[in-house]
Amino acid sequence: MTIDIGNGCVECRRDTSPGTGLWVNRIPADNGEYDGYLCPDCLAMECDICGDSTLDYEITGGGVVTCDECMPEEEHECS
Repeated sequence: MTIDIGNGCVECRRDTSPGTGLWVNRIPADNGEYDGYLCPDCLAMECDICGDSTLDYEITGGGVVTCDECMPEEEHECS
């Protein structure tokens, strides 16, 4: 059974409600213990090439996390 923490981030517990600056990119989340949201800071991944934290990333077939800036153009997935 999970505990509903409302607008709280299930990882860092920061408030993600409107007006906090974390509301726009939050996503609903459940980590097995808490039910709430995942804030953009906890959702971001670190690029394995440049080390920057980003929300816009791809994971290659080899499991390498690559931000859009570091991903070679020919390897971008077609949308």
